[in-house]
Amino acid sequence: MHELGLADAMIKMMDKILDEEEMTGANKVVLEIGELSGVVPKFMEDCWQAVISGTRYQDTYLQLEIVPGIARCLDCGEDFRAVETDFKCPVCKGQKLMPLSGKDMTIKEIEAY
Repeated sequence: MHELGLADAMIKMMDKILDEEEMTGANKVVLEIGELSGVVPKFMEDCWQAVISGTRYQDTYLQLEIVPGIARCLDCGEDFRAVETDFKCPVCKGQKLMPLSGKDMTIKEIEAY
């Protein structure tokens, strides 16, 4: 479960940002998770709760935004949402795909105080 390591890395990143900005905590953090990133949103929520326990973020709400995983078929050039078609091109049924979006996980916003 790499989500635990990712959640821990988020805490360290937030510590650095809040310390640089001379802030003491956060009410909310918005996290964008791409459908093709390999990050399971439910696991990330559970791991977030585990890593914030006893920290200055223990009351910080984690808001997840899912970024669609768009892929291009290398056989016919069609762009489509890969998860919806079981990673097969809806036009030619090809499986040689190039991901265009939804590969990343990004802290989009921190509501700090």
